[in-house]
Amino acid sequence: MKSTRRHRWGVCCVLAAVLIATFTAIPSADAAKKKPAAKKKPAAKKKNKGGVQKHISDDQIYAKMDFTPAQQAKFDAARSKLQEALDKWDATPKGRKLLELETAVEMAVKPEDKSRIAGSLPQLRQLRAERSLIQKRHEADILSALSPQQKATRLGHRLCNGITGGKLGKVLNGDQVSKIRANCMSAGAAVVKGSVSPARAEAQLRSIAVNLLTTDQKKKLGLPVPPKKKPPKKRNNNRRRVNNNRKRAQAAKKARAAAAARKKAAAAKKK
Repeated sequence: MKSTRRHRWGVCCVLAAVLIATFTAIPSADAAKKKPAAKKKPAAKKKNKGGVQKHISDDQIYAKMDFTPAQQAKFDAARSKLQEALDKWDATPKGRKLLELETAVEMAVKPEDKSRIAGSLPQLRQLRAERSLIQKRHEADILSALSPQQKATRLGHRLCNGITGGKLGKVLNGDQVSKIRANCMSAGAAVVKGSVSPARAEAQLRSIAVNLLTTDQKKKLGLPVPPKKKPPKKRNNNRRRVNNNRKRAQAAKKARAAAAARKKAAAAKKK
């Protein structure tokens, strides 16, 4: 009887151990679900070498200006009219087409994608030009709210945006951009005063920018690189010293001959 009870107890223990091991091995429903992959953080925008911003938008330019209350009211009204005109144009078929083309250009990364949209680039440039005409029509109202110094600052930043954009901007470093912007600020003030035309100022600034480029930067842009100047030939100091000694010896010999001649002439007179 006792052996039978012991046998039953042993069997129960074994079954209990098997059941515990089985339930422990089965993962829960929550644990069975795979954890979602962690989202990758968006890559940080590459800063220009030196931490200098190449392009400054109009909004950033205006945000740094200290407007008087009267200026602010006049400026806000002009900007509001401009925005209404732009929104109205953007809602037209041309505006929607411009947005479509700009999106296609931004999405075109592969060479085949770029070649596919190459035929649409003239239309893109034309639509951008039409939209910029709206901005030009309202530009006089915006400028009327600015002081001469604020106009010069705005124009200086815009000149710099034009110089540091495109292919040239891709090779410039922070120090070069800072120097170009300083020159653009001076040029903006000169244009506002009327001492130089905008076209002349832009040409001078481009020349300054090109002169700031290194030889490697010019090569990347396909610009002509001046040939390296040959180092001046080293003078042979030993030969120079020998020539000087020879000249001094010849001069001394002539002096002695002249002295002897004078002495001989004096002796002849005494006789």
